Amino acid sequence: MVVKLEKGYRFTSVAEKFGINKSVVSRAWKAFQTIGIAVRKFGGSHPRKTTAVDDRCIVLSMVAEWPAYHEFEL
Repeated sequence: MVVKLEKGYRFTSVAEKFGINKSVVSRAWKAFQTIGIAVRKFGGSHPRKTTAVDDRCIVLSMVAEWPAYHEFEL
């Protein structure tokens, strides 16, 4: 990302290329200019409480329990 910005690409085009918001690109660029190195942050501040499998089980149990939810396609 930093290389593309150094080559003169705009924040919006870099953000589209990586599939992220342009504010993320802007913050990363400012951090790079301040610190001088590019650092990748892993994950957010709060770990997930449920996994994707747990989420699916919750939805399936709701569909099984309430007939009104049968109109939604999974």
